[in-house]
Amino acid sequence: IGHRHVAVPGAFEPLEYRAQDPQGFYGAPMLALREGRYPMAAGEVAVTDAVAEAFELDLGTPFTLDGTERSVVGVVENPSDLSDEFALVAQAHDAAPESVTILVDSSSERVQAFRPGGRAPEIGSRGNANEGVLAAVGVLGVAMVALLLVALLAAAGFVVIAQRRLRQLGMLAAIGATEKHLRLAMVANGAVLGAVAAVVGTAIALLGWIAVVPRLETAFGHRIDRFNVPWWLIATGMLLAVGTATGAAWWPARIVARTSIVLALSGRPPRPTPVHRSVALAGLLIAAGVVCLAVAGDVADETAVYWTNVLLTGAGTVATVVGVLFISPLAIRALAACAAPLPIAGRLALRDLARYQARSGAALAAISIVLGIPVAIIVTATAAEHTAEGGNLPDRQLVIRAADIGGPFIPASAELESLQARVDRLVATLDDPTVITLDVAVDPAVEPDPQLEGQREAVSLGEREGDGWRDLTLVYLATPELLEHHGLDLDAVDPDTEFITVEAGELRILSTSPAAFTNVERIPPSYTSLPGSFITPDALRRRGWEAAGSGRWLVETSRPMTGDQLATAREVAAGSGLTIESRDHQEGLPRLRSGATAVGVLLALGVLAMTVGLIRSEAAGDLRTLTATGATSTTRRALTAATAGALAILGVTLGTIGAYVALTAGYLSDLSTLGRVPIVHLLVLVIGTPIAAAVAGWLLAGREPPALARQPIA
Repeated sequence: IGHRHVAVPGAFEPLEYRAQDPQGFYGAPMLALREGRYPMAAGEVAVTDAVAEAFELDLGTPFTLDGTERSVVGVVENPSDLSDEFALVAQAHDAAPESVTILVDSSSERVQAFRPGGRAPEIGSRGNANEGVLAAVGVLGVAMVALLLVALLAAAGFVVIAQRRLRQLGMLAAIGATEKHLRLAMVANGAVLGAVAAVVGTAIALLGWIAVVPRLETAFGHRIDRFNVPWWLIATGMLLAVGTATGAAWWPARIVARTSIVLALSGRPPRPTPVHRSVALAGLLIAAGVVCLAVAGDVADETAVYWTNVLLTGAGTVATVVGVLFISPLAIRALAACAAPLPIAGRLALRDLARYQARSGAALAAISIVLGIPVAIIVTATAAEHTAEGGNLPDRQLVIRAADIGGPFIPASAELESLQARVDRLVATLDDPTVITLDVAVDPAVEPDPQLEGQREAVSLGEREGDGWRDLTLVYLATPELLEHHGLDLDAVDPDTEFITVEAGELRILSTSPAAFTNVERIPPSYTSLPGSFITPDALRRRGWEAAGSGRWLVETSRPMTGDQLATAREVAAGSGLTIESRDHQEGLPRLRSGATAVGVLLALGVLAMTVGLIRSEAAGDLRTLTATGATSTTRRALTAATAGALAILGVTLGTIGAYVALTAGYLSDLSTLGRVPIVHLLVLVIGTPIAAAVAGWLLAGREPPALARQPIA
């Protein structure tokens, strides 16, 4: 695939002229025709939709941006990257390309070992063999947590159903039904409901998928085949839905089937079981989960999936979540013990939670999971955010590079003067700039490669990769200005020291051949895009090397650069054949935190609405008694508000603790990253969710429908 870039008058980015075979064996998925046809002759071109809109082009319109008049014969796109804008020309009739992309099917080691005609300026590989596996592992993890949440909600619902049918089941037991028969009646109910839910849910999901695919294509930036879905995964999900509902019905069925006939006919809830065993089991599960998460490492990299770590991560997550589930009854009892000072509505609400412990525990576990997930996302996003002392660059610095150099190569001496003039024009747009020219070490014994078009190879550090060495970083000339950014004084460096670097591991000097890396002073890592490997001036002279301009400059201003200044600098750089790098402010992470907070609160309120409705429906008799003694609708609203608020308080507490326990195990090697606590977002969840739940419970607690208050006699 050939590439040529042509400057567009008045535009920031140049336009790429691309020569590509539409039937290429590996390149065909990267090119699709939307309208018209592909160019086949010298005077034809096809453009992407954004190019057609920008230049007001239609089929048959002439297009002469590069000085050659061509007729537009089609509209094309890159289906794998819809933001990729270019003009497609016929391969056999295009001018010589500036660069060429060669697509091959080979291992990463063979690609790295490929050096045609000397050392190629830029050779890379992309491993995509694991993308499907990683996607399946991600879907499995999400489905596992989602089904666990569904199971908890379903369990709370089946507990209510079992309680409502307690007298009916007691009558069946009285006429000879065994425990097995009673369990089968409840489990069959769960299986039927699960099957119906699986069919209806799958149908809704598929229809919704077909409807939203066009919007997803725009959001994800690539075409999506709406009918190319993993049907086996959908079928597996349906089976798991049936199994989840059946399993959720089994536990309440087991409890009800063991209830004595007399107690069942009375319609009273079973006595809450002691919690000391569940607490011990919870501690054991949480400890096992922490160990699994601490031992597990990365689940995958570019070349392999580490299934042992996948299993450890999954097992640790499930163990921690289930451990929180077993703590729920103890948390409910502890909160009910604090009910004495509260008004009658609050006392009744909290004691009802402890009285109907089975469904309250399942509901609390579900709420804890719903709130624990956004807490984990918020904390993880904060941990991934750079501090003011970390990241790629400070907010007062820019790194400027020549656009056509990379790796261990530097421009020819004759080109440096032209580059310097363009850099001077760029920095003139900034306030009070200080420019540091970054010089590197060059071995004069290395002859320039004619195929590199005048570029020279500088001395670099390499790290081992397979049987060879990979370029890691250039070796810059140590100057007082550069070392000052690392907190070093050049005059205080040991005279025997030759190299100063932030890099670790097994390194070699790459020049004529890999050489030993000795007399090194290691320094702590700093900003990742600042020069981090240096040679002292004395060592440069002793080795017979020379200092040469690298085609890179470090610019520092007296105050942080504004967005307008950066935009102007990028525009000047684009028109001058330069590239600039500024501080990456990671704007996506704050949006992720805010989105996780909002979604977490909404999901928690939704789960609370379902669970509180189930719990309060069993208190219809208490409401009738309260009404008979003179209680008003305010009391009924207070009951619902207290129930929702109490569950939200317990849920957000257990969810936050569980999330931090799991993350502590995951970040065990670097706990300092968890020291940056997202206080504002956590306060919104921890304080805002209970308040919102209580207010919603108060406002939405209307009159109970008469049908809901009636209980079957038998």
